[in-house]
Amino acid sequence: MTENLAPRPSNEEHRAKAVVKTGLIDAPKPEIFQVYCDLAKVITGFETASFSLYDGEIQCAISATGKDEFESGTQFERDKNNICSYVLLDTKPLLMEDIWLDETWRNHPKAMSKTGARGYAGFPVINRDNFALGTLCMTNSEPMALSEKTIILVEKITENIALLLDVQAEQKEVTSQKIIDALAVFQGTDNKFTIDDFKMFLMLSTDFKLDPAGSERLVMSGLCHIGNYNSLQLTKKGIQLQVKMKLESKPMRKIKLSGDAAESLIDEMFASLN
Repeated sequence: MTENLAPRPSNEEHRAKAVVKTGLIDAPKPEIFQVYCDLAKVITGFETASFSLYDGEIQCAISATGKDEFESGTQFERDKNNICSYVLLDTKPLLMEDIWLDETWRNHPKAMSKTGARGYAGFPVINRDNFALGTLCMTNSEPMALSEKTIILVEKITENIALLLDVQAEQKEVTSQKIIDALAVFQGTDNKFTIDDFKMFLMLSTDFKLDPAGSERLVMSGLCHIGNYNSLQLTKKGIQLQVKMKLESKPMRKIKLSGDAAESLIDEMFASLN
């Protein structure tokens, strides 16, 4: 670590792994968290509010409000001038009524040049394992302080964000194991089946409409047939295998995806087998 980097929390290695488990660094889902940024902005009266996650190297902006030309997934280095990185170091928020007058940050390049934010409020987003995975930060062009009541309200917002992060990581892990177990059952049915056959069968199990091209082995095995409008449909035998693989339609709806999203998820699950 060089002197140009912001200090890391003492549990950085495990904390960063927990962030990676959410899958949001590489594939942000701003729509899930946008409402919390909007709510924080309204409650505090600050001009901007943003939610970010931090892996071992970077800050990744997930969602924000009040920022022009904001792009979810934008990444910043966690260097010594990245104020939000310091929010990860404590369970309490980092509050500055006026950055320009703050003893620690008044020498920040933007404070010295009299540009950028003056009012600042950064809240750590701490998950159930007590890891600060991200931050909810508010800024204002003029000095601004938060009341104790407002601080409590924003902390409740961060608790909700943390809960979503835990659920996101848990669902990803459960879905991965579910697909890995299903693959073992599928390949045990016929050793000639390939990964591509499994991907096709899995997407059929989610009611995803597929072109028959490349389905020869599934059709010959009696797991599916070409139905109306030249689309693949599961047969009785296919449905029975679906049940054996624990991919019944009811639980599968919980992870139902379509288009590129479905194939991307399946490819990601297979990567864990390597």
